[in-house]
Amino acid sequence: MSGVLPTSAETVVVGAGIIGLTTALHLARAGREVVVIDKAEPWREGSAVNAGTCALQNKVTDLLPAYRLGLAEWRRLVAEMDGDFGFINRGGLRVAQSAEDVAALRYRAAEQAAQGVELEWLEGNALRDRAPWLSPSVTAATFCADDSFASPLLTGQALIRAIRSEGGQVVVAALTDRREKGDGYDLLTEAGTLSCRNVVVAAGPWSDRVASLFGIHLPVSLNVNTLSVTERTGQFMDNLVVTHIAGRFTLKQFPNGSCILGGGFQGRGDKDTGRKELDLDQLQANIRYQCSVVPQLQDLTLLRSWVGFTAIATDGRPTVGPTPGRPGLFFAFSTNAGFSIGPYVGRIVSEAVMGRTMPAIAHDWTPGRFIA
Repeated sequence: MSGVLPTSAETVVVGAGIIGLTTALHLARAGREVVVIDKAEPWREGSAVNAGTCALQNKVTDLLPAYRLGLAEWRRLVAEMDGDFGFINRGGLRVAQSAEDVAALRYRAAEQAAQGVELEWLEGNALRDRAPWLSPSVTAATFCADDSFASPLLTGQALIRAIRSEGGQVVVAALTDRREKGDGYDLLTEAGTLSCRNVVVAAGPWSDRVASLFGIHLPVSLNVNTLSVTERTGQFMDNLVVTHIAGRFTLKQFPNGSCILGGGFQGRGDKDTGRKELDLDQLQANIRYQCSVVPQLQDLTLLRSWVGFTAIATDGRPTVGPTPGRPGLFFAFSTNAGFSIGPYVGRIVSEAVMGRTMPAIAHDWTPGRFIA
């Protein structure tokens, strides 16, 4: 349930996804006055409809140190809060099927090991003993004990409850314009005007639209990712996350027995109109791909398929931190795997709002790179 829009707050966070809510939670815990606004019901878009993957093995090498920090932040968040996130850390398998896949997996494993990721190489009997439910076509895999997943549904509910329990507010209010004033901003929304000292833009795929209200061009590329959920069945995947060295593949089984099939096969959509459509060819390709790795999926009924928006800046880097020359304006816009890194981004941008220095790892994430 949404609250009532106040007339003022110290900090307004625009966007009620994983980054916006964790930003607000840290601010509220620090005793800061914070309001989260979103154009629709909180936790309804990208963070809510993603696959819940919090793995390391399927992340780009350049950002792997950041994703390791993201996973550490997930563990801290779960340990510090009473809410149930459905967070499971039993490890994950990155699989290879063809000879080309195996060569790529060896190369990738060496890259990740050089960055401190602990991996176990599996093939032959060792692989079959670890995961007898994998297809015989899977000839090798790497196991990473850090790979994890969480329930998007439970995560959103837990974060919203926690923010409100700390005195923060989460409100439905679509931002339409802004006016700058000496000590901050007047934010014009469909629910009224809200005055604040700080604004954190954490609107996910719509961050470019919000940025434009402040005269900033944020180049964004939109993905329309396809996901599916099966009927419940007995546990057979040992709570492991499965990814594929060839990409576009995530698979996990939640505690209720349902399997979530994801990985990034594309649907169709328009973020300005809200239109989202499945591409049946892409959906079928995704299902065939998943069944080629885990044949037992063929025996399960597919209950629902959907698409969700995710977006990245076109240079592939997160956009996080204070905006040069614009006091009180902060960005917290992540990469395509925002669910994994989101809690870490939320922590560091909240610290920036409170006047602390951004960590060295985030120095090239500055929104200043988009300001001429």
